[in-house]
Amino acid sequence: MVVIRNVFQCKPGQAKNLVGMMKETFANNPSMPKPRIMTDVSAGFWTVVLETEAESLEAWEKEMAGTSADVRRAMGGYMDLITGGYREIFRVE
Repeated sequence: MVVIRNVFQCKPGQAKNLVGMMKETFANNPSMPKPRIMTDVSAGFWTVVLETEAESLEAWEKEMAGTSADVRRAMGGYMDLITGGYREIFRVE
């Protein structure tokens, strides 16, 4: 199993808007796995983390290929809310 974390650094005051966009996107796409959405407590201000799990990297890549167009459409404009970010992928031991 792998855990995938997409970490977004939002523009000041925009974290709540990104979280709302993410919640709506996943609520309207029941075929997608339900992610964990987290916001900073002690990380950099206005940090939002979207965390998902997959059985393997191959399974995650396949899932991303099948849902990425839907997610891009639903998340249109999210780049206006962020200044940057990165992805972490961990193997669960």
